[in-house]
Amino acid sequence: MGITQLIDPFYIDISKEKFRDRPTLGQLCWVPSPQPNIIPQIFEAQRADPTEHRITRFSIRNIKETDFLRREELPLYRLKLRLNEELIIQKAKRRPAIVLLTSNTIFPDIDKLLRALSKSHLQQESIFVIPIFGFENSDHPGGFPPIMISRIKALMYNQFFFCPRTPSGVDLIEGIARLDRLQIIFPGHRASYKPLPIKLSDDAIAILMNLLASWLCIGGTPDDEKYLKDLRELLKETLPD
Repeated sequence: MGITQLIDPFYIDISKEKFRDRPTLGQLCWVPSPQPNIIPQIFEAQRADPTEHRITRFSIRNIKETDFLRREELPLYRLKLRLNEELIIQKAKRRPAIVLLTSNTIFPDIDKLLRALSKSHLQQESIFVIPIFGFENSDHPGGFPPIMISRIKALMYNQFFFCPRTPSGVDLIEGIARLDRLQIIFPGHRASYKPLPIKLSDDAIAILMNLLASWLCIGGTPDDEKYLKDLRELLKETLPD
């Protein structure tokens, strides 16, 4: 029921395309997705022995107003912290995701200069993805409960987008894409980005992009606003009592 009644097909098979070469809008993938804490936590590490940089002692604590005022300290093995930097620690989970934005403005002629200046981070190939979260069940009590799922199917939340079960032949995925958990991914390494041979259909992408514009308060055209409003009015009838 809900949005899946209006979109057919919801997904498109792209297995015959070069789906691994470059991410495309609406493509599904697997990514490591961090779970942000309401209060960020600091991983505070120091040398346990001033003469040995491989042996450390550490503590995990909530962030304080006095953090990010780091002074010169003895270096730690594989922990390269500059002045006023801290290590933030958080949980992460491998999740399915939807590719949202796929390109940055890149100038090849400046690449050599940036590498010489050790500033390659100023020009990087990155993409935006929307991680997909699961439903509430006996194995996952923290997932979305049924009442929210019904409302999400009716487009009642700007920040949530329902994703029905993918067809057989690919990794089975079903859940809620959370626009409020947008994240940046560097797709050059398979461990950080595993593309799948399936993407959202054009109709599904259109609704997703309208939700995003509404959530970000980006004024679309009057036709765009009417489109989303009409869909919501229509889908209200699918809501259970």
